Amino acid sequence: MKRFLKAIFVTILLTCMMIIPASAAEDQAINVGDERYQIMVPGFIETRDMTINGETRTVIVVQKPEECSKYRYQFFDVVTTDANATYIISFVYNSKLEAVGDYVTDLENGRASFVPYLYDDFNEFSKEPIYCKISFTAIGDQTIYDFPIWVLFEDKK
Repeated sequence: MKRFLKAIFVTILLTCMMIIPASAAEDQAINVGDERYQIMVPGFIETRDMTINGETRTVIVVQKPEECSKYRYQFFDVVTTDANATYIISFVYNSKLEAVGDYVTDLENGRASFVPYLYDDFNEFSKEPIYCKISFTAIGDQTIYDFPIWVLFEDKK
């Protein structure tokens, strides 16, 4: 009987050890200075301070997304409670601050998936942190809030 219970215990322990790494990444709400503007990050791993171009930056580390369609990857969802924000205009830059993508989309009920069109091979430039500048915009093309964020993608573990 002891062997049987020990075998069950070891099986449960091994199963738990296999589940923990898979659940290490989770969805996380991130804001930068104003809680009315956030991103919902699937596969959030951690925030990390990194030196980029000689300056220390806080970087959001997330699981690398799958390709949605040619040159498009869903990075995260953009969310706002500001009723004046009607759409976002955004640009994506590599770690050298060279433009590698852009995206413009309407907000529906204060939310939009961030799926930028990328100019270059995502697998190449995503090895380094990526800078995303997202501007929440009102009718009449008035920028009401800029949401700058550094993101580092890591392979799923």
